[in-house]
Amino acid sequence: MIDPMNCVRYIFSENIDSFNQNLITRLSERFPGIFLIHRESDINHNRVSSRLTLFHHHWGPTVLMELLRLNQAQTLILIPAPPDPDLEDVSSYENKILENLLDTSVSIRLARLDGNDVRALALIRTALREQRHHCWLQIQSELIRSLRLKIYEGDPIELIRNIPKINRDIDQGDIVPSQDENLVLDLWAKGYTAKQIALRIGRTEKTILNRVTQMRKTYGEQLVPRRKMA
Repeated sequence: MIDPMNCVRYIFSENIDSFNQNLITRLSERFPGIFLIHRESDINHNRVSSRLTLFHHHWGPTVLMELLRLNQAQTLILIPAPPDPDLEDVSSYENKILENLLDTSVSIRLARLDGNDVRALALIRTALREQRHHCWLQIQSELIRSLRLKIYEGDPIELIRNIPKINRDIDQGDIVPSQDENLVLDLWAKGYTAKQIALRIGRTEKTILNRVTQMRKTYGEQLVPRRKMA
């Protein structure tokens, strides 16, 4: 599970299914550029845990949250800081930043013209980090307002003690998309063909086609749209 000590913690006075339904509604109304990647795992008969990743079509993974049913009437929501951009992110999202952040794009282009690639990459990474953080704050603010989330005021250490060991040892790879999947999702959304993605990440074209098909079944056609493949 997400470390309760290193995240913001909220209480939702309904069950996980109700939160998921409300979240989907709010995203479609308020944040049409953000998609929900959702995998739910039934930990055991007494507790249900669900991990969600919100994926922005410009800035990539923006919000990660974990929902844990405390009882029949309350759900604990854990939200860590947004994922910090790595080198792969910087390379993947450079064009989006140049297209959508005019002030920043000027500085990046000037750095490129001066041959200062280190400064250009630093500017891109900073811009991506700021955009993810901005989305992270906006989404939290909207959820607090619309879903009436309350700050969890209990001791986070007690959360770790009280959650069964099976919750902490669960293979998170079975709950959320892997880093590899997130990269495929992003490249597919940018219009890359299966062959181009395969060359980019070192897989065969057949593997990418199979993975795209499986992700479409898992995440839906809104996130993994059908299109003619070259």
